[in-house]
Amino acid sequence: MRASRTARPVSVPGQSTARSREQSHRITAVSRSNHTPSLYHASAAAAIRDAFDLYVAKFRRITGRARKRFEERDWKARRRDAVERFDLYEVTLNTVALNLQALMGRRLRDPSDWNHIKSEYARLVSGRFDVELLETFYNSVTRKILETVGINRDIEFFSLTGRTDSLEPVQSVYKTYQHNRPTLWVIREILTDHQLSVPYEDLERDAALVAREVDLHVWPVVGFGKRDVIEVIRALFYRNKAAYLVGRVIADGHVIPMVLPLYHGDKGIYVDAALMTESEVSIVFSFAFSYFHVEIDRYDELIKFLKSILVSKPVSDLYSSLGYNKHGKTELYRSLHRFVHESREKFDIAPGKEGAVMIGFTLRDFNYVFKVIKDRPCFLRSADITSKRITRQQVKDAYQEVCHRDRAGRMVDTQEFENLRFKKKRFSEQLLREFTLAAKEIVSIENDYVIIKHVYVQRKVVPLPMYLLIQKDPEVIRSVILDFGYFLKDLAAAGVFPYDLFNIWNYGVTSRGRVVLFDYDDVGTLENATFRAKPAPRDETEELQPEEDRIAAMPDEFFVDETERYSGIPEQLKGIFKAVHGDLFTVKFWQLMQARVRRGELFDITPYDRRRRFSRQHYSG
Repeated sequence: MRASRTARPVSVPGQSTARSREQSHRITAVSRSNHTPSLYHASAAAAIRDAFDLYVAKFRRITGRARKRFEERDWKARRRDAVERFDLYEVTLNTVALNLQALMGRRLRDPSDWNHIKSEYARLVSGRFDVELLETFYNSVTRKILETVGINRDIEFFSLTGRTDSLEPVQSVYKTYQHNRPTLWVIREILTDHQLSVPYEDLERDAALVAREVDLHVWPVVGFGKRDVIEVIRALFYRNKAAYLVGRVIADGHVIPMVLPLYHGDKGIYVDAALMTESEVSIVFSFAFSYFHVEIDRYDELIKFLKSILVSKPVSDLYSSLGYNKHGKTELYRSLHRFVHESREKFDIAPGKEGAVMIGFTLRDFNYVFKVIKDRPCFLRSADITSKRITRQQVKDAYQEVCHRDRAGRMVDTQEFENLRFKKKRFSEQLLREFTLAAKEIVSIENDYVIIKHVYVQRKVVPLPMYLLIQKDPEVIRSVILDFGYFLKDLAAAGVFPYDLFNIWNYGVTSRGRVVLFDYDDVGTLENATFRAKPAPRDETEELQPEEDRIAAMPDEFFVDETERYSGIPEQLKGIFKAVHGDLFTVKFWQLMQARVRRGELFDITPYDRRRRFSRQHYSG
């Protein structure tokens, strides 16, 4: 109904269309001359607000299905929901852009109109708890339509800090349990309060197992002293085949995380582990996992609660983990903007081996890396020749495909930015040279500024070969080498196959010691790959032939028995790897995984150490 209030000329019998247009332009001119928002601007602002509200309603409706999917073990529908919700933001932007085109016509790209629309929009959304998400959405609309370079504060919302920094959450998102009684009783009550339509496999057993872990982790803090309260988020956090109960123990002023992964087994719901350290919980909320589905209205209060148990995790990661990845992008840009203005560091080429497809660059003390696609695959820092023939659009498609996949905790989340502008003096000479030689279609230098038309931003990780060289602790090296095998198996379980399988420069190690994939231009689907053993020579003549003449292999065909030789794993460490993951060098493993993925089977991929899982079969109360 608001759109019908748009200012327009009144039709009078006999009045010409030209005169009507003249009257319309006169009304517009008066509105602009007075610098006050007209009904026209109010209608545009209301259209954007209403589009956001519709987006949120659909977002919540999809999120609300998560409980039913978990209770019914409908994992395929659960995956479809994740893709649908991820795509929802862009679908909404496209729709509102079309609606504004119909409303504004030729004035759609007039910045002076958007100045008034911004003022009216600010008035419409003032006082709402979700005002920051509303502002992010508005900025997304303006940047889509106007293709703004840098920041235009006249038509965009921007601040260096969020509105709710350092505020305590109100109690609506969590419930408090007094810890002045046996821990077993408290945990039993917590699990009962989070009872689903499916019963627990063994409530008493799980309550006892969790209580033991809670007591163990609280003891070093208070001993026999006072144990204050346990606070638990009222909603469960759903992702893939698990539901997570998220809480915290408050003891003598200390905050101890408490996260309980729940699974739906053949005999009912069971608690798989009790995660009681920030390090463990941080991996559950890692930037390498797909987003949670949490049915809760006050996301702002939830973020504050999560920040209390994940003190070192960036707020941008927390927003993204809940599915608000576009506002996570806003928070990331805020932190980048603050860093650039508070430091004197220059953007420089990222450490590691040069990639043929991307130029990677970073700020030394900023925990993110930036990647722009080269105009064409090439090497600038060596005489190496690349056989890659991938286009910029194919790279973008590959990165977009990852967004639609279960990232399995093994693929780094990527934010995509367009039309960023920085002062030229903030870039090293070598980096500027590489931009000029290999990325001039996407990076331009205009006067004293560098304009980056398109860039990917990811959290920093240490490339796996570098990590193995600089790490001196043998047990840490052992852990990472073994995790590399689990990493490849987790990717396979998610139906993801890196075609450059053992180019270990494509893999990195997080601050928590997890191996992850960060380059996606060589990523394909496991279903489409072909795995077989390399054909042996059939006679003496073939034995004398070069392999490249004797064997014809398609791009998606892999000789698995060759992978051990070219694995990239240092020879001295292969024994440790093969002892646990020797099956990765067999055709049988890959063909079996491929068959299971093709059947639509979904695997359990735990975001915590397998040794932390409860031994339910051997439990004795």
